Amino acid sequence: MLPAIGPVIAGGTLAAILASAAGGAAAGTLIGSLIGLGIPEEEATYYESEFKTGRTIVTVKCENRCDEAWAIIRRFNGYDWKNRDLVSTSAHTEALHANVAKPETVANEDRVCHTAEGGQKMQLKEEQLRVQKTPVEAGEVRVRKEVHTEHKTIDVPVQREEVVIERRAATGAAPTGDICATNQEVRIPVREEQVHVEKTPVVKEEVSIGKRKVTDTEHVSGTVRKEEVKIEKEGDVKVRHDASTTDKNRSKKK
Repeated sequence: MLPAIGPVIAGGTLAAILASAAGGAAAGTLIGSLIGLGIPEEEATYYESEFKTGRTIVTVKCENRCDEAWAIIRRFNGYDWKNRDLVSTSAHTEALHANVAKPETVANEDRVCHTAEGGQKMQLKEEQLRVQKTPVEAGEVRVRKEVHTEHKTIDVPVQREEVVIERRAATGAAPTGDICATNQEVRIPVREEQVHVEKTPVVKEEVSIGKRKVTDTEHVSGTVRKEEVKIEKEGDVKVRHDASTTDKNRSKKK
């Protein structure tokens, strides 16, 4: 609700101008906002009067698709300042057909219209919740590798040679030769296995990284307003209530 303007749903440039108009710019009126969009004063005055009668003003930034935008607007009985006379004639013709029609009661979800002679129309409106979803960045996940050092011990069997010396008592037999004048020695090479450690990288595990969409349910609530009919009587006046189609359908649902 904007002061001096009324209920407005707007976006983009129009929303910015209307906000400044409500704050005091352009005399705080819709006509000042429309003039701020570049609309001539005579046309802006006409649109403001249409808006005050309860009609809706639609602005479109169409760039090079103006013909397509006009086709959509006219498909839903939209009009502008240039063809306002044609719309007025059409509305007058529809009113004449309504007056000569058979008296009946027509109802839908938000209004009840009585076309009986001398009848008046009253529209009942209610607010509805409209939910819009906008993707936002909720966070970020970083996946990286780190190198850690740990000490490992491996048992490896190795072989080595040992010298075995066996001494036995002699039988006392004569030797095969004389006693050597020089010292006699026997050399026996002794071998053993040595362990050499080598490190070779191998693939231990593969990690796949990706995203997937998960659907959750969020509960959205809000307070809405609804118009209802309140009948007040003065004096000896009888009022008859005709059950509308909507009321019958609601009764069946209950």
